Amino acid sequence: MPAPGSGAADVDDSGSASAIVAGTVTGRHVLHIEGYSRTKEELPNGKGIKSRPFRVGGRFWCIWYYPNGERSQDGAYISVFLHLQESTTETVKARAKFSLLDRAGKPVLPYSKDTRLHEYDVRDSGYGIYNFVEREFLEASEHLKDDCFKIRCDIIIPEKLRTEDRAAAPVFVDVSTSDIFRHLGDLLRSKDGADVAFQIAGETFRAHRCILGARSPVFKAELLGAMRESTATGEFIQIDDMLPQGNTSVMYRKFAKFIIATRSDGYIQVFISQQSLVSD
Repeated sequence: MPAPGSGAADVDDSGSASAIVAGTVTGRHVLHIEGYSRTKEELPNGKGIKSRPFRVGGRFWCIWYYPNGERSQDGAYISVFLHLQESTTETVKARAKFSLLDRAGKPVLPYSKDTRLHEYDVRDSGYGIYNFVEREFLEASEHLKDDCFKIRCDIIIPEKLRTEDRAAAPVFVDVSTSDIFRHLGDLLRSKDGADVAFQIAGETFRAHRCILGARSPVFKAELLGAMRESTATGEFIQIDDMLPQGNTSVMYRKFAKFIIATRSDGYIQVFISQQSLVSD
């Protein structure tokens, strides 16, 4: 086996493909707030409560909920944060998207907000949205029903870059338009290998039994079968009621077209109609 880079030809030319993949791991968690009014009363500005842990991407996370905002300047808002609670590594890069859900469980678009990519650490308090939703808006909306509402958190964790094999695309070979007419015409004109002769109005045209026989069962019987007519003694196959028109090269070109165009049902068109041989 030639060493890589030796310049030896590779006999396996079927092709191959691979990919560099920048994948992600995604997951989501829906946090139900049941008894919103009481959470607002018991957790003043800067105080929060965390959700039950949930697992995404092989790590445990939780959501911190601040009904009166996490910072003093955000006292009119609900704040939400994503916190890395447990991980096999100290830090994890991730993005979070927090969405207020309507009563059908769909995100309310003005209150569906993304964080930037953040490096989460089990030792910090998380990262999220300080001004997630105004309490005044929430309390006047239909999204708060029976003192309950829901927040969804989508987590997107980038994976390490990796490589993968891919199926190679099929190779299509461009087949050029056939120029068999020209080749057959050249063969007839050169008379190379010609083994049968036709005589038309005193002019002789030499051809090839195998080609004529392949195109017509009648020729096959006459030239290759039991009815085979021999030219070994100098005899010709006589074609009557036809006159060669134009020069010999034109006749050979027409004859080449006949070889291809002759119908396979046995009708020898060129020999029963002068027009079929001498006209386009």
